[in-house]
Amino acid sequence: MRGSRLTRRMLLRVAGGVIAATVMELGSSQARGGVIRRTSWFVEGPFPTAGQILTPVYPLPFSFRSVEVSWQASVPRGALLQLSVRLRSDGESWSDWIPLAADPHTPPAQDDGWTYAPPILASGRAVQLGIVCEPGIGGAGPRVEAIRVTAVEVSLSDMQWFASSDLIDGWIVPRAGWGADESLRFDENGKEIWPPRYAPIQKVIVHHTVTRNDPPDPAATIRAIYAYHAVTLGWGDIGYNFVVDWQGRVYEGRYGGPNVVGAHTAGYNTGTLGIAVLGDFTATDPPRVVLDALARLVRTRAGQLDPGGIGPFRDLVDVPNIGGHRDYNITECPGDRLYAQLPLLRGMLKGTGPIVFPSKPRRLEPRAQLVSVTFTPASELYAGTLVRVDAVVRNVGPIELPTQGPPPGFIYDEGQTFDSVGFPKEEGAFRVGVDFEGNTGVPNPFRWGLPAPLPPGQEATVTGFIRLRSVRSWRLTASLVREYVRYEQQGVFPKDLTTLPPPTAPVPPSSDPNMIYFEVTQHNVPRVFYDYWRANGGLERFGYPLTEPFVEVSATDGQQYLVQYFERARFEHHPELAGTPFEVLLGLLGVERTRGRENEPAFRPVERPADPQIDYFVETRHTLRPPFQAYWWSRGGPAVFGYPISEPFEEVSKTDGQRYLVQYFERNRMEYHPELAGTRFEILLGHLGREALIDRGWLPGA
Repeated sequence: MRGSRLTRRMLLRVAGGVIAATVMELGSSQARGGVIRRTSWFVEGPFPTAGQILTPVYPLPFSFRSVEVSWQASVPRGALLQLSVRLRSDGESWSDWIPLAADPHTPPAQDDGWTYAPPILASGRAVQLGIVCEPGIGGAGPRVEAIRVTAVEVSLSDMQWFASSDLIDGWIVPRAGWGADESLRFDENGKEIWPPRYAPIQKVIVHHTVTRNDPPDPAATIRAIYAYHAVTLGWGDIGYNFVVDWQGRVYEGRYGGPNVVGAHTAGYNTGTLGIAVLGDFTATDPPRVVLDALARLVRTRAGQLDPGGIGPFRDLVDVPNIGGHRDYNITECPGDRLYAQLPLLRGMLKGTGPIVFPSKPRRLEPRAQLVSVTFTPASELYAGTLVRVDAVVRNVGPIELPTQGPPPGFIYDEGQTFDSVGFPKEEGAFRVGVDFEGNTGVPNPFRWGLPAPLPPGQEATVTGFIRLRSVRSWRLTASLVREYVRYEQQGVFPKDLTTLPPPTAPVPPSSDPNMIYFEVTQHNVPRVFYDYWRANGGLERFGYPLTEPFVEVSATDGQQYLVQYFERARFEHHPELAGTPFEVLLGLLGVERTRGRENEPAFRPVERPADPQIDYFVETRHTLRPPFQAYWWSRGGPAVFGYPISEPFEEVSKTDGQRYLVQYFERNRMEYHPELAGTRFEILLGHLGREALIDRGWLPGA
């Protein structure tokens, strides 16, 4: 029970093996076609570290559909901790003890220190828990901190559920058909807990639910699984893409439609189709209608796969295109009898006899290491400027390293995380992470993927950027993360940096004769910038200086330059071009200021117009036309402004709050001022330099 759906708590305490008190938690969720009720017992230690413990019988006033058990414990090497449950209905004898093990599916949404066992999907009116502890090497026994037992009931739905919803493709029961409570997909703030992600299907994985065979109400059983996955594990949804019942009916599982990524096989969800068959096929053969339904579903949802195909997948080799859960994780799923029918299923789809593969999937462990990590600048920077991270990653394992976004070069702002910017973890993917001392939020919040999957024996450099805004001292460290699996390295290559107050405060004139002082804004300008400023339009084109000159990491190419911000531009000094007209260049403020706006209508590429009077630039696939055309050509063209990166459109200025017709270029923004028509000020350059400093917090806004 995660979140706020529970209304009351009591504790069952264990001291020296004696149980002292009992209290329960109750919660309910109204779903279409039924009600989910949850009752929990929370057993708090300390427990004995050796011997057997039998809890009291936990009776219920209603018949439950499933039992969930989770625990917090540490188990020393060689020690044994075995938890089991048994169930009883009214007036009936106890079931056999059912041993529990950690769920091999995707871990809980939040790492809360609890171990979760798959739910026991069976009916009953009473539960009892058994615990066995045996010491390991050196006599140290398991230390159990707490155990939680939850009984879940999903009341029988209106038996019209099957006919009440339109079937998907005419034969698949939709989520509404089995009574999915869609509110469980959202947290208390209305945010979707696990937004859909998509990937092409490369493998089909068959499961069984280890529940009653041929249940009288399969929809209620699916709702019980949904409650465990969505609420207890915090996924916000059922993990399987589809569920097949004993009669061959197929039910839509994971929300999101075709190719949505589920949560059914730890480490292998992306790119796989997870299909669960309701029932326990450990010693029972699946009915032929189940195989027929599986074949129809695979043909419909993964028809591009070769049913007789076998090949590598992630860190595995010899993986069948249609296989079972046990081919990927250490588990008995989908049961011996259903697993034995998978060759027949492949043959049914291929139009041949059973397709049996002589070898089982084998795991090749991907391994990697951080060779070096460099943080730039060396020790100090101004708050609001960029830190560049260069990490060299080497593949030291036998297989290719998978990766994910964000791509190298991605810029994080202080306070953002990989999740908040839209790149949540993808299991098994390798990423470089950066953390900072004192971080109390998501560990290694700044993460970047490799440039591409990395073959064995090769190296790749991952370059990323972080905009640090706070004025403080920082200790940054790097990590190499294999998402949802482990840290290959953590907290390595430490770097101490200090962020300084911004260089926008007025200063006195410099004693350096190569500095020119602007009294209006009280800033010094190096001679090399002043000469460029005076020769290329001066005040009219660039405005006054707003900062002192300083060294900054460029968001365009990641290099360090001596820069200075003026009202309408950023000057960059390129000593490698000394003696040429390009020793001073204008920064690509137009590109930087419009990053992320590429899909807005004005920024989308256009086709070459038929009108020959309109200029068209194949470099950026944008046009140049009145009222900006003559100004661009007469005042420097691409050398000063760069190429157009938008079409003309109206926009509200950040500096004066007025609306203007504007057009963005690589280095500037032009604004049309009709109130100044007929004067040389009819076209003005926007204050991109000032706006950049406003966004950094260095200057107040309009």
